Amino acid sequence: MAAREPIMIDSFPMSTPAPHTPPHQAELDLQTVAEDQIEDFERVVTRGFHSDFHGDEWVPERKSYVPGRWFGFRTGDRWVTTALSFPRRMSVPGGMVDVAGVTAVTVAPAFRRRGLLTAMMRHQLTTISEPIAMLYATESLIYGRFGYGSLTRHLRLSGKTRELGFLPEVDLGQGSVDEVDLDHYRTVVVPLRASLLGTRPGHLERDDVWWDGVFTDPERWRDGASAWRFALHFAADGTPDGYATFRTKRDSSIADGREVQVSEIDATTPQAYAALWRWLLDLDLIRAFRRGNAPVDDPLHELVANPRMIKTELSDAAYARIVDVPAALGARSYTVDLDLVIEVVDDFLPKSGGRFRLQGGPDGSGVTRTDHTPDLSLSARQLAAIYLGGTPATTFARAGLLTEHTPGMAGLITSAFGSDPAAFTTDFF
Repeated sequence: MAAREPIMIDSFPMSTPAPHTPPHQAELDLQTVAEDQIEDFERVVTRGFHSDFHGDEWVPERKSYVPGRWFGFRTGDRWVTTALSFPRRMSVPGGMVDVAGVTAVTVAPAFRRRGLLTAMMRHQLTTISEPIAMLYATESLIYGRFGYGSLTRHLRLSGKTRELGFLPEVDLGQGSVDEVDLDHYRTVVVPLRASLLGTRPGHLERDDVWWDGVFTDPERWRDGASAWRFALHFAADGTPDGYATFRTKRDSSIADGREVQVSEIDATTPQAYAALWRWLLDLDLIRAFRRGNAPVDDPLHELVANPRMIKTELSDAAYARIVDVPAALGARSYTVDLDLVIEVVDDFLPKSGGRFRLQGGPDGSGVTRTDHTPDLSLSARQLAAIYLGGTPATTFARAGLLTEHTPGMAGLITSAFGSDPAAFTTDFF
């Protein structure tokens, strides 16, 4: 046999990869994010939450980008920690207050336990202009050491619709409910929700950018459910006075059954609210319902004849950190007249702590620094938790976590800071 010709393989010059600095040798700098670094930063955040990057998920954040509010630690050209905030306005009793919505907080695994998160939190809290920072915590134990307290709690509700008949005395009014398309719904719900903003503390204003985010609905987010669907309640005179955003999904536990998943529901009257729920629970083929975010005083339990059939889970929701005590306490009204001195012990931001004279009542309030003897002492974390009445001051007193220097002060503050209806936040970030 003839010898085969040798096969020639072209050789290509091998590029030398950029050296990877071991984490323990890395030099770290705290830097803000420039506009041309935004997508790289977003990819790092997405990886930090163990997800795949999709640029369309970041549209609201990109449109809300403010130089200096996006930042993190870098080594070379790599982000190893991230954090950002955006300006929002939150309803409080008697008015509105500016808050910094904090999100996208990550630390790469190789750079944990170096004090980087602490440094980022201190940088953020000392550079924001808002008197309150607000966030949702993936782990509730993380942020207390930075002075964050549990601002609001929420309920997760679920049940079988056939077991949820209403009490006979429930008034559904003389109006009606109908499903509408997104364009019509948005035209109605934006001003309708704005009119309801002051009826419950904790709600956040939404501008057009945030409404865009609310209605963003890629199929990968649905977990097998339908796209968003929309319903409006119309009063007897035809005026829209209630709304609901929902999905439907096949319920594998019930043959030919489906579940309705309620995202948002609100109304200007009890009749409209009850009628919206009745319409949702009575949808054809629907055998179960789920609402993942409801206020702790949601009246659905009182509408149904058998409230035990509603599975109810209580959980923490939004966390807050009060940075400017006079501005935060002075932004709201109080249910009873009070004139007292509160001492705030702030180990993380000592300059934010101190003694403050709070004079207020149903018509407003004023807060000034003072050196007078305090009536009550508590931590920054506890102040955030009582700010909208989410945790009564008396609960902290019974736990031994605040000090009454004047007897009865915890009870007075509980009454004054309380809210009816309970504080609740619909926006996650």
